[in-house]
Amino acid sequence: CLNFDNLMRKEQDMDYEIIRTKRKTVAISVSREQKITIRTPLKLSAREAECIINENSDWIKKQLHIMKERSENSIYSRLSECDIQFLKEKAKKVLHHRVSHYSEIMQAEPEGIKITSAKTRWGSCSAKNSLCFSWRLMLLPDDIIDYIVVHELAHIRVKNHQKQFYDEVRRYMPDYRERELRLKKIQREL
Repeated sequence: CLNFDNLMRKEQDMDYEIIRTKRKTVAISVSREQKITIRTPLKLSAREAECIINENSDWIKKQLHIMKERSENSIYSRLSECDIQFLKEKAKKVLHHRVSHYSEIMQAEPEGIKITSAKTRWGSCSAKNSLCFSWRLMLLPDDIIDYIVVHELAHIRVKNHQKQFYDEVRRYMPDYRERELRLKKIQREL
């Protein structure tokens, strides 16, 4: 169990969040939403975290610029409300069909399927085996959509990402690693 001590700081006009965990190293990340997070060991003081932010301010500013550009040039920023509504309706039809197809093959029946507007998750499986998928999946190739469906259905049997889980995915989709790599590449381009 991690002991989180989340703090929001502001340094040189940069808002950032400090997350303290049982880790040994410091990590700084900048999300697509241009949120700066610094993960630190439990004993690292807020002042030491601020020093690390200052020491890495050039890198952080560069990452913020990159993420801002990506956001402005993203396909999502060019979609109209009408486009989004069309993709949501398409997602309902396509994903229900794909889940039905693979759940029969895998003998893994979800409790329900919900279409969301999630920005950072393609799909999820709840503890009660209810599946959620982002309508944004409709911007991906069909074989990648199938990988995400199989991935989430596999969570009905195995709730983590341990070896047993990936063995389950591989059983129904032997080339899942290739699809996973392609998905990561596509994510960087979206």
